[in-house]
Amino acid sequence: MRRLLLLALLLPLLLVPAPGGAAAAPEAIPVPEEDPFYQVPVDVGDYRNGQVISSRTVDASMFEVPLTARAWQVKYRTENSKGRPSATVTTVLVPRTAWDGPGARPLVSYQTAEDGVAGRCAPSYALRAGLDGGLTGSYSETPLIAMALAKGWAVSVPDYEGPRSEFLVAGTQAKGVLDGVRAARRFGPAGISSTAPIGLWGYSGGSLASVTAAQLQPTYAPKLKLRALALGGLLGSIRSTIDAFSGSFAGGAIPMGINGFLRAYPELDLPQYLSAGGLAKVRESTRDCIFDAVPRYPFLTLAGIEAVPDALSRPPVARMLNSNSPLHMAGIPRVPIYHYHALLDELAPIAPARATLRRFCAHGTVVQSVTKLVGEHLTEIALGAPGALAFLSNRFAGKQPVNTCSSIPR
Repeated sequence: MRRLLLLALLLPLLLVPAPGGAAAAPEAIPVPEEDPFYQVPVDVGDYRNGQVISSRTVDASMFEVPLTARAWQVKYRTENSKGRPSATVTTVLVPRTAWDGPGARPLVSYQTAEDGVAGRCAPSYALRAGLDGGLTGSYSETPLIAMALAKGWAVSVPDYEGPRSEFLVAGTQAKGVLDGVRAARRFGPAGISSTAPIGLWGYSGGSLASVTAAQLQPTYAPKLKLRALALGGLLGSIRSTIDAFSGSFAGGAIPMGINGFLRAYPELDLPQYLSAGGLAKVRESTRDCIFDAVPRYPFLTLAGIEAVPDALSRPPVARMLNSNSPLHMAGIPRVPIYHYHALLDELAPIAPARATLRRFCAHGTVVQSVTKLVGEHLTEIALGAPGALAFLSNRFAGKQPVNTCSSIPR
């Protein structure tokens, strides 16, 4: 099963031509920026957080294979990181077969690695456009969504970066997740019970959105009771993650990622820290998803685009990065956690993830942390999925979680 899942996740790499810029969208499926359905209504402030604004039935697929589920795109009210009203979309999927388990059909909010600064990086687009939408993190993770549906669970897949694609901005992403769950439960045609057990699941960039949502939940959505939180390749520290990308084969993702911070924090005047060449690279990446950005500037270093040495350590920048990092953010998840991570993960360093989990443990959160001694960041997406599915199944069945807090290495 693990080998089949790994093959499924790697298959897009074999099918998609080497990126040379933004992929052309098929005429029938416009990118979100050109689709009126995604527009934020002028009266968005009149809605409550998580309230459904509009919806439409869609066809959703895993790669080019239709998913055996009813599917809707649901637009809902949410907020950005500064508390300003906004709206985004979640794809709600419900298996066509009746739920035969105990209690109500569970709801899983699956956060893809939306990783990108354009609407076509979002899962709602990937699930509709398929291969014609290009290779994105969201597209490559559709087999995991299919596996959750195969369990009989309803699945909400939010475009958690919001309408401005605020990549790595925790406040926007966390609220997008929580309000997406609220909207899925309130969306009548999906038939999701108010008593349905709720789980959050995400890997890499999706883990960041998932864990920060759980950190924010006690204050932002206290009535939304979570049953389980599954995190793979956890990004504990944004600074450590940027350092890991710098000089690596994936260094080209750095200029792309800076765009998310430029959109969310104009008051920081981040361009002052960039060289002319660095700023040009950032501007060239304004419509990129991660698989466009990586080959654009392979092995790029952070120092290679800075105007100010060690700009990330400058107090305003360091404070901003910490405010978006689970290790440093306020808030402790009040839900059992399952964490899986490759020891030699080259893009999501394991040390900050472990430090984050130890912090949660110190405040009473139950954590089961599983470290793989073989593999790396990409392979663990597939190799770690069966454990996450088993954890979610056990939690939905009411089984007690395993606690490994005392054995998480320092």
